[in-house]
Formats: sequence, C-alpha cells, structure tokens
Amino acid sequence: MISNASDSCKRLSRRPVTSARLAALSMLSFALAFGCGNANDTGTSGTNGNGNGTGATNGGGATGGNGAAPFSGAVLCTLASGPNGFSGFIRLVSDEELESDEEIDSLEGAIEIGGAASCTVQGRSVFVLSGESPIITRYDEVDGALVDAGTVSFANFGLGSLASFEQTVLLSETKAYYADPLFSQIIVWNPSAMETIGSIPLANSAEGLQQLRMRINLIDDLVVVYVNNRNEQGIMVARTDFWFVDPATDTVVATDTTQQCGDLLAVIATATSGDVYIGSNIGAAMEHVLGLPGSFPPCAIRIRPGAREVDPMYLADLNALTGGLPAASPFPVGPDRAFLLAYNTDEVPIDPMLTVSELLSLENWDLYEWELGSEQPVTLVEGLPTSAARIGTIEFDGRTFLVRVAPDLSSTELVDLTERVGETVFTFTNGTLRLVRLGSEAGPRMAQRTEHGGGAGVFR
Repeated sequence: MISNASDSCKRLSRRPVTSARLAALSMLSFALAFGCGNANDTGTSGTNGNGNGTGATNGGGATGGNGAAPFSGAVLCTLASGPNGFSGFIRLVSDEELESDEEIDSLEGAIEIGGAASCTVQGRSVFVLSGESPIITRYDEVDGALVDAGTVSFANFGLGSLASFEQTVLLSETKAYYADPLFSQIIVWNPSAMETIGSIPLANSAEGLQQLRMRINLIDDLVVVYVNNRNEQGIMVARTDFWFVDPATDTVVATDTTQQCGDLLAVIATATSGDVYIGSNIGAAMEHVLGLPGSFPPCAIRIRPGAREVDPMYLADLNALTGGLPAASPFPVGPDRAFLLAYNTDEVPIDPMLTVSELLSLENWDLYEWELGSEQPVTLVEGLPTSAARIGTIEFDGRTFLVRVAPDLSSTELVDLTERVGETVFTFTNGTLRLVRLGSEAGPRMAQRTEHGGGAGVFR
C-alpha cells in the first residue's frame, strides 16, 4: 500500500555514520560502478513527436524536426575523474560515430552532471540520478540534442542524495520505483509527469545489522527488491532480505530471507528455463579471503519462474566451481551462460596486507565460463587477457560486449563476445557506464555489472 509523503516533510533520523575508510571505499565503489542493464532497458517507446521538433510525452516517440528523419543513435553515460572528484556526463552518439573505427570522445558535447551521477534510459528519454541531491532529471532527445524536460525530487521522503540506476526500475511511461535502503521504502514516481506518487514501506533489517544497498529488478510480473546487510564492523554478512511487490497494486505480496548468501549484485542471469541467478559481489569474496569478521564464501542463489521466494534447494559455492580460486561477480554473456571473475593465485599470491580495493585493482583476474545451474567446474575463457576486476558486460544492438575500463578511468573498451569474436569494437574516452540505443522497446531489466566490494565498484 502506498503512503504519501508529499504533504509534510518530516525530519528523520539518519543511520549511524560509517568510518572514513568505509565512506572512501563506498565512494570508490560507486564511482567505478558500471551499470548496463539490458540494452532494451524498460518502459515503452511512446507515441511519435508532433513534427515540429518536440518529442511526445516522456520523450518516447520519434522527434518531428519539421519532417526531418529522427535522430538515430544511442545514449552514452560516462564517469570521469577530475581534481574535485568524479563527475557524470551524458551525450548522444550518432550511428556515424558508432560505425567509425575512431575512438569516441565521451565528453564532446556532453552535458555534465555534478557528482557521481548515473543514468537510465526509457524510449527516447534519459533519466539522470544525482549523487549530490535527491533529484532525478529527465532529458528528452529533440532533433538530435538532449533537452531538459524537468525534475522530480525525493526530498520529502527524507533523502539527501540518490545512489544509482540499480535502485530504479521504470515500469511504464507513468510509473517507476526507486528502492531506498536508508528509510527502507520504495518511492513510487511518475516519469512522464516527473512527480512523486507515494511510497511503499518495507521492513527494517534484523537487529544489529544495517541495510546498505538495495537492488530492484522486474522478474516475471513482480518487482523483486533485495537488500544487502552489513554488521557493526562494516563487513557484508550472509543475509539478504527480499520483498516481492505487485506493481499493479503497489503492495508487498511476499517476503523472504536467506542467511547463506549476502552482498548480492544487481546482476541478473536468466536461463532459458526462466530461472534467475543472482551472485555475490567480488568485494565480499575478497573480504572472506582476508578473513574479515562476519565475511562469507562467495555464492549464488536462484529464483524459479513464478516463485515468490528464493529457491530453498539451491545455493552455489562459487569458489568450489573454480577449484578453490576466489571467484564472484557473475554476469550474463548468453543463453544459460555467465562469466565469473576469479583471482589467479598461481601468478600472484594474495598478500594479506593489501586492502580489498587494492586486490581488486591488481591485473590478476581471469574470466571463467559458468553454465548456469550446473555443478560442473567452470572453464577458463581463452583469448581474453588477465585484467583488473573492473569489467562487466553490456548488450547493445543484439551483441554482448565485455567492458574493460582503464584503472584511471582514462578509457573504456567494448570487446565483442558474440560467437567468441573477442574483438574490440568500440573505444571510448573516460569511464563508460552505459551505452543504450534510443527508442528501445520495453524489455526485462537486466543490470549486468561488476562491483567492487567494501562499499558496482569505480567499478565496485
């Protein structure tokens, strides 16, 4: 049931402030975070423009441009580091640029968003979440340019800033959810009118634990929200709480908890059977390797089609799949397949004096292919170089790409994994977070990413 917070703005108590080290890790993690989502994203494409260059409601349709053909291309969302920290940028990339062999300047003609902003795309509109304020800004594509189409603020719900698109799902042109772990709620908002509708309260975490990051995904006809918890020492614990929400009624229809697998990513790998697999963060895996108190072995859980619970008969030990190598962060690469990141202990033994962030930055991580649901050992992916753990995948124009970001965020490569091509197709300056074609049809939300723990890392 929705409760409305727009009539009054109450002063709400904040959760305890974490240590400086945890705050730094969280920002690094957020900054390196990379969200791709399904190349189709969610939502509908809307109606056509009116022919005079003005987009339709929510920017969903083609623009008119006085009879000119609508702009054809994609939205590029980028994170760049500067002297004052990280800044987000959004820009349009034309088909001509995408078809060229030249490196694409991700900042040329881009709109700068203060702070470590992130974005999501619906139809021909881009929604930018601010890391410095509780505001989402919508930009509509009009005649090949991004035009500010309004903002919506979540300040009345107690928020001072927003996290990232992994906490947002766009259900239609008139309804979207934002999952807020700070006050354990789902904020319901209208992406067409850019207005808030209300909130759906969720249960708080168990005593002694703090909700850190919420993830939200559309699975079948339900929205599934799950929250990662950490203990008083700031270490992720093997407890994840789930809420199954009916978007038709805005009510929680079922809840579940697993005590065996925590720090789950917004990575959704779907098998042809309809089974959905969610794996733990590589950062949590390294916390376990370092023997930090409360840490747990890297793992994966499963949700079966039509279920309103985590499959009680399934729990994957990801280290066991690699023969004992520290592994986690699965991300999908095709039907019934996912990649796992695994640390090569034979090449470089793990130094217990290093931090989690330092271990993730070492160029000593290999990719292994995992057949979803199988208990057979995973196999090393040949032909891809060992790298740091700042990688993930995106789907674009029907192809799956491995995304490799330079440690200093100076460049990003997209390597074609379709049919095992292994060829670098796109190269961008700075840290590319998303590449989504404008006007995409609605599709299931699949946030495909890697995240560095300690805090989708700058890749967390």
